[in-house]
Amino acid sequence: MAMSSNDITTGHIRIGSSSLIDFAFWILLQDGLHAPPFDKHSGGNRILQHQGVNAPLWYDWLSLILIRHDNRLEWHVPNIHEATEENVKSFQNVLELNNQIHNVICNEEWLSEQQQYYLEQLTQQEKSYQEALFDYSGLDINLIKKSIPPQLWRGNKAIQEILTRLWNEYDTLKYSNQFLNDILLKPSLGQVQLNPPTNNYREIYLVDYPYEVEIFVQPIFCIVSVPNLPINQSQLESRVFQIIQTSEVPTGNY
Repeated sequence: MAMSSNDITTGHIRIGSSSLIDFAFWILLQDGLHAPPFDKHSGGNRILQHQGVNAPLWYDWLSLILIRHDNRLEWHVPNIHEATEENVKSFQNVLELNNQIHNVICNEEWLSEQQQYYLEQLTQQEKSYQEALFDYSGLDINLIKKSIPPQLWRGNKAIQEILTRLWNEYDTLKYSNQFLNDILLKPSLGQVQLNPPTNNYREIYLVDYPYEVEIFVQPIFCIVSVPNLPINQSQLESRVFQIIQTSEVPTGNY
């Protein structure tokens, strides 16, 4: 799906995959738990369901795993003006190292333009960081960032113990989703990142699930499942565009 030249947006997206996020979907398949719209699979041992795990609890857990990945939490700029000067100086150093300084007129006007550019960029970066803190107010972000998925389960310790055993089992299998990384190297998804159909920040994660499903998880996460089968790249690109656009409309999703 291509965007026209008139569809100029100010948004930014990242597309990736994560074995930590995949673990949550692997759990669905192992247990047989249905968490709509991830309810197309069958089978499973129902061990976690017998312990009281249900779809809302699974989504609460998935949300914490996703928060652990939120890149905005890495964007804090303690001193914007100081960081602006450092970035301008670093850029000048790069020009000098590459013998390009003589091709650029580094006068006061150039300096002012560079300062303005980095000031706006870093100001927006800090704003996004503060928005993330607001989104997760009341949560221990530092603890979340340090935790592996089983440790992020809230409540029943017996469930956490089962998840820990499964995590150790999954550790030997997690590279089976290498096909997702291969998909991410394809140029079509790069085009989506260059022309995002949004004015917001979104993180898109491809997950290993045997049926094609998309869902938006507030505040910024788009989940796109990809079966381990030959991929129709244009169809995948359309699905990514669609879920990003869907995320623009409040729907009460998890």
